[in-house]
Amino acid sequence: MKVTRRLKITVTQRRVLQDAGVFVRAYCPACAREVETLGYAQAAEVLEIDGQALAGLIASGRVHAIALVNGCQRVCQDSLFV
Repeated sequence: MKVTRRLKITVTQRRVLQDAGVFVRAYCPACAREVETLGYAQAAEVLEIDGQALAGLIASGRVHAIALVNGCQRVCQDSLFV
């Protein structure tokens, strides 16, 4: 019996950073799941804004900041694309 299936493929554009560093996965309380995180400079680069504008987005809750156990601050990558 031959089965024929049709697929619809939708392509979206997403900016990917080429970085020598490793993505850090961490639990984001706002997303309630484990996510990939970016450093502040990387997150600002993705959004094409400066550090002060990123700080404003974090303060308003539109972008999620995560404090890691080692004291570093990271940005939830998923919150950048919502």
